[in-house]
Amino acid sequence: MDKKKGIVIGLAAVVLLTSLFSSSPKKAEVDETTSTTSLNKLFGLSNSLTEEVLEEGDALNRILVIPINGSIGTEDGQYFHDHILSSIDNIKEDSSIKAVLLTIDSPGGGVYATREVYDRMKEVQSEVDIPIYASMGSTAASGGYYLAMLGEKVFASSETLTGSIGVIMSSYNTEGLLEKLGVKPQVIKSADMKDIMSSSREMTEEERQVLQSYVDESFQRFVDVVEEGRGMSEDEVRKLADGRIYSGSQAQAVGLIDAIGYQKDALQALRDDFDLADAQVFTYTTPDLGFGSLFPSFLGQLGLNSEETPASQLNQVIEKIESLDDMTLEYRMQGGF
Repeated sequence: MDKKKGIVIGLAAVVLLTSLFSSSPKKAEVDETTSTTSLNKLFGLSNSLTEEVLEEGDALNRILVIPINGSIGTEDGQYFHDHILSSIDNIKEDSSIKAVLLTIDSPGGGVYATREVYDRMKEVQSEVDIPIYASMGSTAASGGYYLAMLGEKVFASSETLTGSIGVIMSSYNTEGLLEKLGVKPQVIKSADMKDIMSSSREMTEEERQVLQSYVDESFQRFVDVVEEGRGMSEDEVRKLADGRIYSGSQAQAVGLIDAIGYQKDALQALRDDFDLADAQVFTYTTPDLGFGSLFPSFLGQLGLNSEETPASQLNQVIEKIESLDDMTLEYRMQGGF
């Protein structure tokens, strides 16, 4: 079955489920409280976080591992935003959690989602005095590096791809192509900049300055985060933050990470530094939820989260289709295309 046929079948399933649980066929958005409960009961599913023990040990003194994988904020089948936020929130509720290890394998992603995770962890740290270390996997670039700044110590392998400190916003200018095809866009707008970053015309200098100021503002926040996380001056950070990537060994040489090592080394450092030699190591997992478990390949093709609630999945499909042309601001190693 080719991709187009798979998407058609998937959309048919969405329409069917929507018709079963939505009172109005014209209303795309499904009520979370009613439809989620109904769908979960129908399929016998649960949406609660469950614990998975990674290393046995003292259950009263535990180390929580929070994985941050995939493109931040995209719900791409690897990254699950709400799951990460719930894991962070549980730190406040569980006194047995004595330390946190962030394991990061991400090229970065959306500015909003990155900052929300960062702020949520900072909020928890202000309420609970708990050490956090970060371990980089094969990639921890841009937004991935941003979140690593939550760690008191940051570990990476020599081959880890990291850095890419910066912000990007991009689009295509298809004006020339449209002219060749004889296609002329017709736009009715309330003000000159209402179609800013339109792909059908050249950007004006005034528009470029507006977008640049937007990017610069987000970049300054990134610089501030690195400045705080690495104990550097702003000038020192800006010299390293020209968007370039670093290997783990290069990052250590310029002070962007603390040590060369893998996840096991970061975990051992937590044990040694905070008297947690016998601590149990665990993470939170989420059981399969909703029709994401029934149509994982379909949701994956659309870049949607197969771990979300059924109602959220229905809404994601609609939102994904409607937002294909949306511009995004990203802490990402590569652009949004």
